[in-house]
Amino acid sequence: MYKWVKGNSFNKIATIYAGNITLNVPCISLFEGAKWCVVGIDYDNKKVGIKVVTKEDLDKKTFPEDAMNKVSIGKSFIRICNKSIIKEIAKATKKRAEGEKFGVNYNSKEKLLEIDLNSPL
Repeated sequence: MYKWVKGNSFNKIATIYAGNITLNVPCISLFEGAKWCVVGIDYDNKKVGIKVVTKEDLDKKTFPEDAMNKVSIGKSFIRICNKSIIKEIAKATKKRAEGEKFGVNYNSKEKLLEIDLNSPL
């Protein structure tokens, strides 16, 4: 009898590099039409939250301009480039960003993606 090996084609994954956060294909649908996002860090629980800034958020000025990050969307990735965010993640994890992968979950209550820095893949 075969034991099926878990695949990763449908798993949401974030890779944290020295200059950016890259999200894989399963995350793309959550960023459809997005140009901006905000990123927050929960230092106590070691989580990173990424929230898409909608047109409504822009119109209402929900977030300060200096908190918004440009989102680059390709066919197979989403990239958020900001070295300041990476430095803050390094503070939370107490290690340098070197292409480590983490699982990503969608928090439907807060309407954001959560990267759990406690459990690298």
